[in-house]
Amino acid sequence: MTYNRILRIIATSFFILLVVLTFFSRTLLDLQVARVSLAFISRETIRPEARAGGIVRLADYEVIFAPHTGRITQILQLGDETDFTNTLLFTISSDVQALETVLENYEHSLRVNSLNIEQTQTNLGNARTRLANLQALPIEQPTAPTLNLWEFELQLEANTTARQQVEEDIITLEILYAEGVIPRQDVINREAEITRLATARDEIYTRMQLAVDAYNIARDNYDNSIAAGQRNRQEQLQVQQNAIAAYEFSITSITLERERLLSRIETVQEQIESGGVVYVHLEEHTNRIVTELSPGIAIGSMVIEGAPIMTTAIRNNNFLIAATFPQMQDFISVGQTVEITVATDTFEGQTTRIVPEGVWNRVYISVSARQLIGGEHANVTVLGASTTQPNVIPLSALRYDSMGYHILFVNSHPRRFGEDYYVYRANVDVGQRDARNVAISTRFELPTSPIIVNSDMPISPGQRVRPVATGSFPSTR
Repeated sequence: MTYNRILRIIATSFFILLVVLTFFSRTLLDLQVARVSLAFISRETIRPEARAGGIVRLADYEVIFAPHTGRITQILQLGDETDFTNTLLFTISSDVQALETVLENYEHSLRVNSLNIEQTQTNLGNARTRLANLQALPIEQPTAPTLNLWEFELQLEANTTARQQVEEDIITLEILYAEGVIPRQDVINREAEITRLATARDEIYTRMQLAVDAYNIARDNYDNSIAAGQRNRQEQLQVQQNAIAAYEFSITSITLERERLLSRIETVQEQIESGGVVYVHLEEHTNRIVTELSPGIAIGSMVIEGAPIMTTAIRNNNFLIAATFPQMQDFISVGQTVEITVATDTFEGQTTRIVPEGVWNRVYISVSARQLIGGEHANVTVLGASTTQPNVIPLSALRYDSMGYHILFVNSHPRRFGEDYYVYRANVDVGQRDARNVAISTRFELPTSPIIVNSDMPISPGQRVRPVATGSFPSTR
């Protein structure tokens, strides 16, 4: 083996080793790059779908309040049913002596109420009288200004006559001057009178214009005074009308309070006659069930007047479910048919009311079914109308940050051995969505490159990534 052959072998081996090391180092570097699975924007059919859960509750319910302050001595329990007229719901016992004190207070309030009605009726009568007097009283009218120019017209007429006389005199003087009877100065003096009359005529016109301007100002002030007087009168009328309306409202309120006091006095008197015991009955004939007792309510509990005691509901196979959905699922509307699943049974319901709660909507759904009793957990599915959208992506490809919704896509850049893939961002607007896909749009052109569906580590625009097959790693987004 010659020396040159040995050198060629060494050089070839070194080159092969360099290539292997370069490729191996590139492979090690690629192992540190985020792996991503890709998809393409495509035309798809979307049927919006929303799912949520809720508790089945009886639809027709009524909250029963305590009619008096006292101690509960008898009460129905949770789940007890009422299926006959005049069912006793609960009883409240009060001290008779305390009730007599309450009765005295109510009677005192009734007397005060009567005085208030009398005083308010008197005030109402006085206000109506003031209104009638004000309506009958004429509005004071200021003296209208007048424009009198006849004096200026007389002065102008006299000035014109004098000018004509002077002009005639000048003609005569010119003849006499031409005959040498009078000096030229006499003619000049008479011509000066023409100038004086012209100046006087201008002064008359100036004074006339000043008089017209003064009249216009006075007329504007007069019109403003008339308008101000009418406004003042209207404001005075409005004040009296408002006072009348306030007194009428007060009388209505005081009368309602009087009726309430009379009812309370009658009830307290009946309670005193029954030894301080009040029996609260279910007056109508309905098949009801006690669905809820207020916290702390039991036999021996003290309750105050107006406090909620229990909730009863009619057992008529009508139920209500309250389910919460994101506001972005805006295809949900009132009157929409929904699917309800309870255990293995499926029912059909209808949305009856939608109440916004921040970024959520609370949707109330009515359903009628004999199989339900109330209290079950229900799964609710709402489906929208199917539409074909031109630009659809998987939901996992849609991202959101402080700048709004966006997608990430990749573009390839050639290298010495193969290609590099880099991440780019595109802001999008979100349209309809279903359980898997979402329609997108943008004011600009959507990318035709593959979009990133999942990644095995966080990624951002400008970062190099390595595409792999879908399902090759757990998604971290």
